[in-house]
Amino acid sequence: MALAALLRPLAALWVALGLVAALVGLAAFGLGERHLAPLFGATLALGLVPGCLILAATRSMPVGASALDALVLGLLAWITIPLLAAVPFYLSGYFDTIDSLFEAYSSVTTTGAILLPPEDLPRSLVLWRAVLSWLGGFATVLLAIAVFAALDRDIPAIRRSTLLTIQPDDVFSHLRLATTRIFLVYAVLTSIIWLALILPGNTPFAAITLAFGSISTGGYAPFSGGLEQHLNPVSVGLVMLGCLVGAVNFSLYWDALRDRKAWLDIDLAGIAILVTVLAVFFIIASPGDLVQGIARSVFVVTTSGYAYGTAAMPVLVAAIFIAMIGGAAGSTTGGIKISRIMLLWRRMDVELATLADPSIVRPMSFRARPAPDRALIAIWSYVLAFLFALGIGTILLTLTGLNFEHGFIAMAAALANVGPLYQEAAIGWDWDRMSDGAKLVLIPAMILGRLEVLAALAAVWALFIRK
Repeated sequence: MALAALLRPLAALWVALGLVAALVGLAAFGLGERHLAPLFGATLALGLVPGCLILAATRSMPVGASALDALVLGLLAWITIPLLAAVPFYLSGYFDTIDSLFEAYSSVTTTGAILLPPEDLPRSLVLWRAVLSWLGGFATVLLAIAVFAALDRDIPAIRRSTLLTIQPDDVFSHLRLATTRIFLVYAVLTSIIWLALILPGNTPFAAITLAFGSISTGGYAPFSGGLEQHLNPVSVGLVMLGCLVGAVNFSLYWDALRDRKAWLDIDLAGIAILVTVLAVFFIIASPGDLVQGIARSVFVVTTSGYAYGTAAMPVLVAAIFIAMIGGAAGSTTGGIKISRIMLLWRRMDVELATLADPSIVRPMSFRARPAPDRALIAIWSYVLAFLFALGIGTILLTLTGLNFEHGFIAMAAALANVGPLYQEAAIGWDWDRMSDGAKLVLIPAMILGRLEVLAALAAVWALFIRK
């Protein structure tokens, strides 16, 4: 593994974050909070100075890396970027050290677990939360399409796309092309959602915050409480649409420009099934409010977690497990991903048919491609690793003072990157009531969920164990 292969892209990310922080600092002037602009200038300096020095020092070094090396870059990025992003939170005086880190990691991983309501913070910090979530969503899509697809090129759960042709032995050679194309799709869709939210009468600030929070499925908003308390029905519908846009594999949007048949993707059918099933559960548990049931279902399935209504989450167990499934691979959602679950379901169907009639030979296929046993073993390994992390994390949280119910739901919310689900579980459940020890347990859980458990473990192995 060449040192430059990791240092140059990582330094470029630090510089990019610093420049984004500078833009938010300029926005602070427009929001009437010019005294907060220096806070974002600190992140600019911390990202720009070392980043530019590293870029200059490694300018002549060759850059080439495998998909596994790219995972290491992803792990280092999700560890270091939130450290820089936490600086404005800490310097503002609203958060102590641990809380600043928790807010930053929650934002960048698109978990959306907040310690203070938006009404208690300056608008520039509310915007900073949403911007970090938007950047984290973009990074998630880039990692999935440019890296995971290379690692899992033989696994039919990963959608094949014309967006980018990946070579697993040299991922970084295509990284610039991947970044450009995916950013174009991501930015255009975000702009459309933002403009659409302005038309019903929302302020540009509220619209941009909701656009960032919905497409990244981070669940950020410029207000607390249910969406119906602050938005008209049209705006709520647009937020729901933004969440669904974020829950779809972003390569599909690129492919659909050339082939309308791309919309027949099986992931869309899976998302529709999950939304329908959970909505039915909600409506049965709380009859008489069809819109609320559908809205809550969309926000759970997409792992955005926006609140709709003031009552505690009905059918909580179903909501938790469906949230842990999440949306499509290559989307901004958290969770195991629906295509993996559908592939395992297909395998179960084949095994049951074989048990019923051993003489029948049914080849296993998914997305019109053969599904080798290696693919199924990889998926089962991921599911078991996810559940193992859930169990260990729950135990650790109970050791910090949480009861088992609170610990289980909090860890599930962190691993599935759907932080608002914990607050929706019951009235009075808030992240700010947790101890510093619990927050320090949840931070790596959010990283594991965002990078995906097995990928994170592979990155640790490549970084510290591989010779």
